[in-house]
Amino acid sequence: MFPPMLLYLRFGTLEKPGFGIWLPLFLVWLILLPIVVLVLVITTLTDVVLFLSGQPYHHYTLLLLRCFGVLGATRGTTVHVHSNDTIVDIDLV
Repeated sequence: MFPPMLLYLRFGTLEKPGFGIWLPLFLVWLILLPIVVLVLVITTLTDVVLFLSGQPYHHYTLLLLRCFGVLGATRGTTVHVHSNDTIVDIDLV
């Protein structure tokens, strides 16, 4: 499951559709990739140490991977915000 790669923002009013902006989220993911790999290694080592020491909770890596799954599930989400004057649409592609 992949995280959203693009964010499309559309601004407008009821009378005219307005304009849209594409924001490339894949550039953010490329910047965050080394940090994510480092955190994954740290949580794996923490889980191994906690398991070997007999601690009751040692599932930090599983928690991190499930959080990535939730992030990937946000792909395809559309948010519509309508007020009296303006319309804002947000699409995660």
